[in-house]
Amino acid sequence: MYLTIIALGLVVCYFVLRFLFPFMFGGEIKPINRKSYYSMILIFVLSIVVNFAVRYVPDIEIGNRILHAVGGGFLTFLLCFLVVRDGEYKIGKAQFFIFSLLIVVFLGVINENIEFFLQHFFDYVAANSIDDTWLDLVSNSLGALIASLCFVPFINSKKQL
Repeated sequence: MYLTIIALGLVVCYFVLRFLFPFMFGGEIKPINRKSYYSMILIFVLSIVVNFAVRYVPDIEIGNRILHAVGGGFLTFLLCFLVVRDGEYKIGKAQFFIFSLLIVVFLGVINENIEFFLQHFFDYVAANSIDDTWLDLVSNSLGALIASLCFVPFINSKKQL
């Protein structure tokens, strides 16, 4: 249930980022179009697939690292790329990299705070130790760095995508 809510949260983030990117980098807000809906569906489906796929990883700790690296860092960075591509925003590669990385880190910290809240007030076991929280954040960052190698080269600041 929690992981499905996270998948829906990524779709909501798509809408928020469609307004945030042009606000931060001086562009006009473009309307949501068919390409945007396909991107939102893609993010939701990939998130669900990753969430279910890691259940088949024999080692729970390794599965959790994969979940955070791919389902957290990589997908969130992909989400940022899709927002820029779909909105045809002009943004420099360095600006895109730094801003997208900050978004990944921010959402990772929000996720860890929610896990803390659920674990301490609702007996939802999210982590066995404090090290799990730090490893989750490192995994998110590593996933984002890998995604940056895949997507930053396709950011073109001279002409619209």
